[in-house]
Amino acid sequence: RRVHLSASRFLALFPRHTGMPVRHYVLWRRLLHAVTLLQQGQSVTAAAHAAGFADASHLSRNVRQVLGASPSEIRLPS
Repeated sequence: RRVHLSASRFLALFPRHTGMPVRHYVLWRRLLHAVTLLQQGQSVTAAAHAAGFADASHLSRNVRQVLGASPSEIRLPS
């Protein structure tokens, strides 16, 4: 509503300007947030919930699928 576009029009225009569907963009942003939290020392469960994933296994599955690594492999060494 803020940009005066219907939902369907927004969903059609978004990929043209970003190169990816809204769903992929939202997942990417959630993964970036979770990775940031993991690198700050948060547990996988805490990072998963804070980033909007249902649980740690949901986050782990998406991290492996998109980034090709497990959440523990993404953490910075202490």
